[in-house]
Amino acid sequence: MKAAGSETQRVAQGSPEAQRDHFLKLSPGALTGLRQITDAKGRFKVLALDQSNSFKKSLRAMRIRLGQAGEPTYEEIRDAKLEIAATLGGYASATLLDVNYGLRQALNAGAIPRGIGLLARVEASKEAGLPGEVEPGWGVVQIKRMGASAVKLLVYMDVEDEEAAKAQLRFVHQIWKQCQEQDILLLVEELSYPRAKAGEDKTTPAYVARRPRNIIESAKLLGPWCDVLKLEFPGDLKTMDRKTIEANLTALNDAAIRPWVLLSAGEKFDLFVQQVELAMRAGASGIMAGRAIFNEYFDANTPADRTRFLQTTGVERMKKLTGIVDQYATSWIERYRITPTELAAQVVPDWHLAGVGGKARAAATAAGGEEY
Repeated sequence: MKAAGSETQRVAQGSPEAQRDHFLKLSPGALTGLRQITDAKGRFKVLALDQSNSFKKSLRAMRIRLGQAGEPTYEEIRDAKLEIAATLGGYASATLLDVNYGLRQALNAGAIPRGIGLLARVEASKEAGLPGEVEPGWGVVQIKRMGASAVKLLVYMDVEDEEAAKAQLRFVHQIWKQCQEQDILLLVEELSYPRAKAGEDKTTPAYVARRPRNIIESAKLLGPWCDVLKLEFPGDLKTMDRKTIEANLTALNDAAIRPWVLLSAGEKFDLFVQQVELAMRAGASGIMAGRAIFNEYFDANTPADRTRFLQTTGVERMKKLTGIVDQYATSWIERYRITPTELAAQVVPDWHLAGVGGKARAAATAAGGEEY
């Protein structure tokens, strides 16, 4: 996809100097959020609990298996999220939640451990391929007002569908501008999707082959409009050779002008562990994982069994993943070789007179922005 704007601008914004400058001059609200959702060394270990459709689907399947009629209730969805957040959240640097079933509910219930950052999903849950929209009655202003550390925005991307991709980029740019105005960190998540009208599914060879390039090109397009990228694994460990996958990861790391974290996309845990190590070795700054960690929670037959699963297998998985991040991930500080002394030097006595929100952030990113 060829976007509006000059190639010179894009190159300038993607230069090592511009990438580093973005974080060196990060506004106080965004910097505070970034530090709240990372560990002491600047690595991301985020528990993702913002699922809607997939979460309800898992509960629905559990109810059917147990011979219980009807759809899962609001209380069932809420209580499952609260239990997962409370049990596993203490092993994360932050927890990502949705407004419908988990965000304020977890705050009120005290299910978010102290010292753990809070990310809020801003988009409405949609089927793959549909244009992005903000959850009705919700938005960046409300997320900032409630004290969350950062905004998370998911967009479905097919870079070969130029009109659809441009529409998604316009949506991302709209949210980015609002985050600048509210001085809050923005993480953008890309998801590829098979072309249903062409009869594709996630196993269709054409989709499997196209997906790595789609992830890499999406990272290039989305990077200028966020602070952190949440990206898919650019390959298939079951069908692709290791050399090809490592080349894809190198290309993805080069394409990502922002720190990037690996999402789990509901992958089986044993496979996700392999993905995490390869991605961290390639330059990723951490993980944002959910279903790969707690999927089997829904296979347990009793509440006690589900609790036991989280307290044993769930905790072990969190420790395994965060250990890999500790060993191999490149923190955002390391990625841009920024020191505390350099960050401190950005502040002058009258810094508060220059505008600390959107104006400061806009100035830091104005060197290469494109309108969509």
